[in-house]
Amino acid sequence: MLRELSQVLAELHDGLAAVQTHGHVRLSRVEMTLPMELRPIFAAGGCVLLADLPRSHEVNEWLASPSKLRLSWNAGGDAP
Repeated sequence: MLRELSQVLAELHDGLAAVQTHGHVRLSRVEMTLPMELRPIFAAGGCVLLADLPRSHEVNEWLASPSKLRLSWNAGGDAP
């Protein structure tokens, strides 16, 4: 199910926080490159970007190369 990109990012961040809390580790920097399904939706006079991890691993004519989202989180908010 596609959701707003901000919700997907918040869930990824919450997952990292859970790793620190329950895994008893300290993450100082995390980088991920994830395949993403993206779809812009125009509503209420604006555009919302819906996203999620692909539901299928197969490559087809419609989606020959999936979008990729590269994320980097740093403790303290320093830029990479």
